[in-house]
Amino acid sequence: MQKGTQIIYVPSHCEGDYEHKDVEYGFIMKIDNSGKYAFCRYWRDSTTHVLRTTSTSEHTPLANIVVQTPPYSHKGRQIDRIIKDIMFMLDQ
Repeated sequence: MQKGTQIIYVPSHCEGDYEHKDVEYGFIMKIDNSGKYAFCRYWRDSTTHVLRTTSTSEHTPLANIVVQTPPYSHKGRQIDRIIKDIMFMLDQ
């Protein structure tokens, strides 16, 4: 897993059910230094191109992350552009 990897966050209470209403789609911004968590950005829902959070990434346990396989919920180019925009804003 690395920056830009598309993921599915499956909360513990979903018990591995990828179809559960609380499952979230997103992508990794960074793996933290412990190697147990990732900082992730999540989409408002799996079909829109709007981020749920725009000011910060969310600290997510890797144990609850599944790497999304094709077909992806969003295009890689779109995620690359968003990451570039976020990194630009952080440098300001």
